[in-house]
Amino acid sequence: MSGQGHGKLAYAGAEPSHIPLRNTFHFIFDQPFKSQNDWTPASQVVPRIEEDRKIFVEDKSGKSTAIAAAAWDPDRALTYAQIKQDALALAAGLHALGLNPNETHTLPPTPTCAEPTIAPVVLIQLPNCLPFAPAVFGVLASGLTATLVSPALTSDEVSWILQNARPRVIITAKACLDNMREALRGQADTEFFKKIPIFVVDVNHDTYPQVSSSDGGSSSTTSAVHGQFDWKELLLSTPAPPAEASVMPPETAKSRTAVILWSSGTSGRSKGVLISHNALNFSVASLWHDADYYRGQRQSWLGYVPFYHVFGLCNLFLLGAAAGSTVWTMSQFSLPAMLEAVPRRRVTMLHMAPPIAVMLAKSPLVEPYAKKGAFKSVVCGMTGGAPLGHEVVVQVHRRLGFRVRLGYGLSEACSTTLQPGTTEADMDAHAGDSGRPHWGVEVMIAAEEQSSDGKGVVYAAAADTPGEILVRSPGLMTAYLPFGGLEPGARPDMATSREALTRDGWFKTGDVGTIDGGGYLRITDRLKELIKVRAYQVAPAELEAVLNSCDGCADAGVVGIYDDDEATEWPRAFVVPAAGRGRDDESLRKLAEELRLVVEKRTARYKWLKGGIVFVDAIPKSPSGKILRRVMRDGKVHGREFMVYQKKRRDAKL
Repeated sequence: MSGQGHGKLAYAGAEPSHIPLRNTFHFIFDQPFKSQNDWTPASQVVPRIEEDRKIFVEDKSGKSTAIAAAAWDPDRALTYAQIKQDALALAAGLHALGLNPNETHTLPPTPTCAEPTIAPVVLIQLPNCLPFAPAVFGVLASGLTATLVSPALTSDEVSWILQNARPRVIITAKACLDNMREALRGQADTEFFKKIPIFVVDVNHDTYPQVSSSDGGSSSTTSAVHGQFDWKELLLSTPAPPAEASVMPPETAKSRTAVILWSSGTSGRSKGVLISHNALNFSVASLWHDADYYRGQRQSWLGYVPFYHVFGLCNLFLLGAAAGSTVWTMSQFSLPAMLEAVPRRRVTMLHMAPPIAVMLAKSPLVEPYAKKGAFKSVVCGMTGGAPLGHEVVVQVHRRLGFRVRLGYGLSEACSTTLQPGTTEADMDAHAGDSGRPHWGVEVMIAAEEQSSDGKGVVYAAAADTPGEILVRSPGLMTAYLPFGGLEPGARPDMATSREALTRDGWFKTGDVGTIDGGGYLRITDRLKELIKVRAYQVAPAELEAVLNSCDGCADAGVVGIYDDDEATEWPRAFVVPAAGRGRDDESLRKLAEELRLVVEKRTARYKWLKGGIVFVDAIPKSPSGKILRRVMRDGKVHGREFMVYQKKRRDAKL
């Protein structure tokens, strides 16, 4: 860390001590928290995880009796032992297809990795479901590379990922099959892509973990033209799966890509983010080191946050297995299902995207559960992925009795910071901040005046000075996947990776924030999302927090719209009216006036909603909860618009 001058700097955190260099499968299933060590304080030691401990259980809460009865068991469970057994079986199945983990593709060096390497890629496109566990852990055990893809993507978006990741095997949900086939047909390299076998999971009717010989067997899938097979064939392809996962030399864990995640792409095409085995291991260890919600009791979590997203992957999927938690999986979020599941499953920690916190604070559906103390088992909640106003946090606490803690993380850096404590006093003490860095993570605010020594060193700003947030830790990505970089004969262009990383290994997040004298991070907005009102910068997240604090607002998103006459942007709010508010013109006009007055009372004049207020049915968001401002800016969200300010007439005088 570099600094200039004297006084407190906008820097927090510390470098980590030892983390074993291993295949992530080995690390997770070696019970890494079974004894006190560098990353496990005495208070976080987890008793031995029994082989028959239920880790992933398919939750049917909120579904009709008929739907629940359609499955052979409404609460199908995957035990600790079976995850390991089936992951090793699936790894053997992938090897039987001819995928060799030692046939790696090495990329040019980056500031975080001397030799980023990618093994043959297995594309996994599944919602949260039981087969997700053997699929991902199986690829990790095999030493191959998994790329995790959202089931919500269009064929065009999948096509982009196929073109760049060039997977050798695809495991996808039946509901995604048509889009996947269309994306495959559109690839230019037909000889390569027509040979890819597709293994299909019928999420609604799959009987796993019950597997029989009739589900599959050995098959010559490598010569099939887009051959389609039941995914359980991979479990049955070899008579005797290996007893151990693929062993890699220790140093390889730092460079070998375990997973390729895909950035949200809110400002353009999504980018492949290369995460090594060591980065995953570190992130899991760092999260548990700071798990102060753990009180020695067995953990029970709801698994509706997507496992293919970095938040769900690290905080729920990997950490759940490592800590022996029971994760009640849901293929998609449903508020009624969640409300039913929390007391039924005695949930201890509630992971959520910010929109879910807003629902818990405002939805009338929650009230009956609040009155009967349905959330009394919840020690605390955790949210990330997008900003959340403190008023919403307070409303959830008053209504349900637990504190929602704000965290900060990115695909490129995994989990980075988290607010400490679970009490109301902790909540009040950290209003609006995103906590301190996790164990082993460093966070810095870059000074506006960078170094001029030509060495690429970035200096820290003074404490409480706003600037771009930089992160450094062993959990950082090794590189972005270069576009077309895995094609035969390609010369990978690492410019995107070099632009995102400083020479001394800091990741430039693109987020704006401050770090105070106590080392607490406060995020204000993204550099590319700031609204430029004349000479001022306006953070949409600040206005969204103000609007969401109003009783008449169920949800809000703010963007800037350009005014040619004034040569400036103005803030425009998209608002979902709260339940019970009228939707006729007169009611909406009154609500617009209410919101205008609140914004005027709580913000400076240049932040006022001179771009108007648009009432809509929903705010467009990514699966992780990020507001898709580009969609609103591009005029793709329609509603009832009210201009709450009259435009001043300016007559030119000669």
